[in-house]
Amino acid sequence: MRILLVTQDRDARERMASAIGIEPQVLFADCAASGREALACLAARRPEVLFVRLPLPDMNGVEFVRAAKRVLASCQILLIAPAGTEEALIAALEAGAAGCVLEPCDAHELVGHALKLRAGGSPLSPFVARKLVERLHARTLAHAAAVALTARESDVVCLLASGLSYSQIGDRLGVSLNTVGSHIKNAYRKLDVHSATAAVMRAVELQMPGKA
Repeated sequence: MRILLVTQDRDARERMASAIGIEPQVLFADCAASGREALACLAARRPEVLFVRLPLPDMNGVEFVRAAKRVLASCQILLIAPAGTEEALIAALEAGAAGCVLEPCDAHELVGHALKLRAGGSPLSPFVARKLVERLHARTLAHAAAVALTARESDVVCLLASGLSYSQIGDRLGVSLNTVGSHIKNAYRKLDVHSATAAVMRAVELQMPGKA
C-alpha cells in the first residue's frame, strides 16, 4: 500500500515518515510540505492513501481535497487535524475526503486507518462522528418540516422566495388575502419561523421546489 504524507511541520513530517516507513504493510511513497507540492507528488507517485495533516500553508482542507480528487480520484484521503476543527473537517468530508481523525495520532494508528480505508471503511474521530450525527439529525428534522407543508403552503413560501407580495401571491393563486395569510401562518408554524424573511431563508435552506 503506497502512502503519501502531507504536513508543513518538518519535525512531524520526518517523525511520521520514519515511523510509517517501518510498517511492513506499507510502501512509503513520499512526503510533501504544502498542498501544491502534494498535488505534484500525487500525480507522479499515484499513492493509494493520502495522509493530510491540517492546516496546510497554501490551501484549506476543502480546496486541497477537491484538487486532489481531480488529480487522482481513486486516492483515499485521510485528514489529521487538531481538536476544535470538526466543522472544517466535515466540510472536507463533504468535498471528498474518506476519513478524518483528531490529533494526537501515532504512526501505528495511521497505518490501521490506512488499512481500513483500503478495505472500504471511513475512519472518523468520535467527536467528528458526533458532529456528523448532529448534522444528519438537523437535516432530517428540516426535511420533515418541509414534507409537512401542504402543496399550497409550499407554493406560497416559494412565491415569497420569488419576491411576490401577499396581494400578488393571491392573484397568482386565485385566492383571497385572508387565505394567503392563513397559508403563510401555517407555513411559519411548521417551519418554526416568525417572519417572511426567515421563511424565505428556510425555504432556500431546504431547497424547496420552485424557490428563487
